[in-house]
Amino acid sequence: MLIDANIFLEVELAQEHAAACKSFLGRVRDGLVRAAITDFHVDSIALIMENYGRNWKDLALFLASLFLYKGLVIYPIGMGGRLKATHLMKDYGLDFDDALALQAMRDLSIETLVSYDRDFDSIDWVRRITPENLMKG
Repeated sequence: MLIDANIFLEVELAQEHAAACKSFLGRVRDGLVRAAITDFHVDSIALIMENYGRNWKDLALFLASLFLYKGLVIYPIGMGGRLKATHLMKDYGLDFDDALALQAMRDLSIETLVSYDRDFDSIDWVRRITPENLMKG
């Protein structure tokens, strides 16, 4: 499965779904769940944390913590993937951020996305789930 940036941000910014996201991410960290995130989305998380007033130590702690995730692959989406994502923007009416996630899913042959972003619900080959859904099943 691919993890959307909003799952990490729920925890880092102590938002509404933080507890469920923390539990899910703990399972990824422990290697009980295998997942991926793009390098672009890691950078997006850091930028949003900074915009919310987090300092360099908070960003360093977040980035360093990713090394501890036994079940997480950080997928480097290259320029070719970025270019292909622009076509997905056109085809599905997505913003660049979401189109990059979709392109990474295609590249990695992944159909499941862990996200709170309902923009993915209209894409027939994407199964969007939330951490809460995973706890039930």
